[in-house]
Amino acid sequence: MKSTTLEGKISYVSWILGQTSALLGVILSILWGFELVFLRAQALYAQTVGQDLATSDGGAPPFGPALLGLGIALAGWLVAHLKHCRTPTPVFVGAAVNLLALVLAMLASAF
Repeated sequence: MKSTTLEGKISYVSWILGQTSALLGVILSILWGFELVFLRAQALYAQTVGQDLATSDGGAPPFGPALLGLGIALAGWLVAHLKHCRTPTPVFVGAAVNLLALVLAMLASAF
């Protein structure tokens, strides 16, 4: 029977941080993807047709939440790395999805 060691508990902390980062990244990617596709496309279409839109622009999505998700993924990787444990897969997935959310925020702010 396996005994629970400190390294096993640390890998669980890293796994939980990775799950948190991945969940945040998926939520941000879906929300900012919809914002980029629907709202920005509608504004660009209205500009090409010549219609006047409301003067208030919704603004661009902030970069902060995506950077926070990347920081959480980095913390998960760092915990596993410092204790010489295997890095759980959700850490890499969380970093990739938050990077996608950051790119979507950058694209939305460019328009």
